[in-house]
Amino acid sequence: MIENYEALGQNVFVKECKAEEKVGGFVMPENLEVDFTRGEVVLASSGYYDHGMFISSTVVPGDIVLFPKVSGTKVTLGGEKVIRVFMSDI
Repeated sequence: MIENYEALGQNVFVKECKAEEKVGGFVMPENLEVDFTRGEVVLASSGYYDHGMFISSTVVPGDIVLFPKVSGTKVTLGGEKVIRVFMSDI
């Protein structure tokens, strides 16, 4: 059960999802899929501190995001396989 976990700092946990031709009304080019992975945010922190300033999170669970294939770490949370990426990579 992923609801029992809390993301801290810049951590965002995403679940890989199938590629779609349209995202929010925008047509995604096929060559974009080569360098990026599409995922659904399942867990995100409320924000993080950077040089004394609080930076609020720009994503919430349920958002569909793109992130570089080379970023992230595959982990298992509550029996679900997810990818941990930094907010700055989204």
